[in-house]
Amino acid sequence: MRQLAIVAIVGVATAIYTASIGFCQNDIKKVLAYSTISQLGYMFLGVGVGAYSAGIFHLMTHAFFKGLLFLGAGSVMHALSGELDMRKMGALRKKIPITFWTFFFATLAIAGVPGLSGFFSKDEILWQAFSSSHGHFLLWLVAAIAAGMTAFYMFRALFMTFFGESRVDHHVAHHIHESPKIMTVPLMVLAGLSIIGGYVGVPHVLGGANHIHEFLAPVLGGGAEPAKAHAGISLISQAWASGGEAGGHSVALELLMMAVSVVIAFIGIGMAYLFYVKNPALPKMLAETWRGLYRLVYNKYFVDEIYQVLFINSLKDLGTALWRGFDDFIIDGTINGIAYLVGWVSGVLRRVQTGFVQNYAFAMVIGGVILLGYYIVRAIFY
Repeated sequence: MRQLAIVAIVGVATAIYTASIGFCQNDIKKVLAYSTISQLGYMFLGVGVGAYSAGIFHLMTHAFFKGLLFLGAGSVMHALSGELDMRKMGALRKKIPITFWTFFFATLAIAGVPGLSGFFSKDEILWQAFSSSHGHFLLWLVAAIAAGMTAFYMFRALFMTFFGESRVDHHVAHHIHESPKIMTVPLMVLAGLSIIGGYVGVPHVLGGANHIHEFLAPVLGGGAEPAKAHAGISLISQAWASGGEAGGHSVALELLMMAVSVVIAFIGIGMAYLFYVKNPALPKMLAETWRGLYRLVYNKYFVDEIYQVLFINSLKDLGTALWRGFDDFIIDGTINGIAYLVGWVSGVLRRVQTGFVQNYAFAMVIGGVILLGYYIVRAIFY
C-alpha cells in the first residue's frame, strides 16, 4: 500500500510541477516536452491509485494527441524555416490550415474537452484518484488543478502560434507555406485518432463499455469492471432507483466530479484566451509584477543549475582530484620511477661494460684476487 501511495504522490507531483514549467516556456518543443512529462505523471498517478488500466489507457490516448502535437510543431517549423520561438509566430492558422486544425484537435484532446480521447482517459484517472481505495481527495485536487494548467499552457501555445498578430520575421513571412502531403496526411490520421481513440474506454456512467479495462483485466487482475448498461440514461435511472449507486459508487457523484474536471479545463482555456488573445499585454505585465516568481518558473526552478552544482561540478572536482592525486602521482609516478630506475642501472652498467679488453682482464684479475682472499680467510678461520 505504501509503495502505491509513493507512486501516486510522485506521479501527481510530477504532473503539477512540470505543468507549471510549461507556463513560461517560449520554445514550442519545450512546451510539448514538459507537457509529456506532466502526462507521464498522470499515468503514474493512475498506477499509484490501483487503476492500472486507466494509466495504460491514458498512455494510448496520449500517444495519439502528443504524437500529433510534436508532428504539428514540426510542420510549423517547416513553414517558418526552423523557427521554434512562439514569440516569433502568430496568425498562422490561415496560412497553414491543415497544421492548424490538426494541432487544434490535439490541443482539445490533451486539455480534456469532452468527446475527445484525452477526456475519457484523463477523467478515468481523476475519478479513480478520488474514488479508489488507494486514492485520496488531495490527489484528485492536485491532479485536477494540473489538468486546468495543462489546458492553459497548451492553448497558450495554440494562441501564440496560430492567433493574434503575426510576429514572424519578414524574411521568413514570404516563404510560409503548408507542409507537403507526406507530412500532413499523418497529421490528419492522428487527428482522427485523437478524436475517436478514447471511445474504447467510455465509462459505464456514460453508458459505455470500458473495453480497454476488460481487455487488460486478465493481465492486470481485478476482473472486469461492474456490469455495463447499454445506455447511459438507463444506467443512471437504475442507479437512482437503487439509491444512487452504480458499481459501488454514486453515479451523481461521479457525474459531478466529471463536470468539475470539465469546468476546470474550460477555465484554463478561458484564461489562455484572456491572456493571449483578448489582452496580449497582460502576460508581460504580470511577469514584471511577479518578476521573481516568473524568473523561477521560466528557469525551470533552477533544477539544471542545482544539478550542475551538486552533481556535475562535484564529480568534475572529484575527477580532477583523482587525476592529479592518483593518476599523476601514483600511476604516472610509478611508471616514471621504473623508467628512471632502469635508466640509472643502465648508466651504471654502461660504465662497467666499456668494451676494452684491458678493462675486462683487470676485472678478471680483481675477481681472482677476491676469490683467493675468500678461500684463504675460510681456511684460516673455519
